[in-house]
Amino acid sequence: MTFRTKLLSSACLIALSTGAVQAQGLSAPNTGWNGAYVGGLVGAGFQTSRLTDVNGNFGPNGSVYSPYATGVAFGLYGGYNWQFSPTTLLGVEADITYNTASGSALTFSNPVTVNAKAQFAGSLRVRAGFVVDRALFYVTGGLAVGNPSISVGPPGLTWARQNSLRVGYVLGLGTEYQVTRSWTVRFEGLYYDFGTSRADDLVGVGYNFPTRSSQFQARVGASYRF
Repeated sequence: MTFRTKLLSSACLIALSTGAVQAQGLSAPNTGWNGAYVGGLVGAGFQTSRLTDVNGNFGPNGSVYSPYATGVAFGLYGGYNWQFSPTTLLGVEADITYNTASGSALTFSNPVTVNAKAQFAGSLRVRAGFVVDRALFYVTGGLAVGNPSISVGPPGLTWARQNSLRVGYVLGLGTEYQVTRSWTVRFEGLYYDFGTSRADDLVGVGYNFPTRSSQFQARVGASYRF
């Protein structure tokens, strides 16, 4: 074998070795999830509301009106992860969102309607996850706060309304993927339940309207890991 042949063979071997190392580096998973992160989210927002006409002001006693609302949800989130093993993770996360979902339902006394808006919602949650390569699959749950609005009246007037800050719970699940060492993307669904509350009688005629509100958000997010 001539010197030139040896030189060409060595060069080819070095090139192949370098390419293999680079390919391995590109495909090597980054499974470290420890640390803090912040991100933004956007998605579809839905709200389910219920107003009960206990005294039959607009129809039969106990009539229930359930405006179903849809819209867009967007917001910010942040949290901290602790990875206890290659496959298990626990974390805490907080978020604040605004859901544009709004809808109405016509009562028996046309044109009186029940109107609902989702508005602001926030949560403080724990996350428990299972790590597979670059992916994280998790469940989450915790405390929720929000100000869902439910009102009743004819067009241009409000006779009763519930619009105060309410406390409830939130449950959800999702998946997150490490795009790079600093950036992740996620898809998740969260259900917020704000329980029951009585609408305020704004005209002093003895209206008695128990209300119930919940919402669901299906959202995508991107976050930066510190």
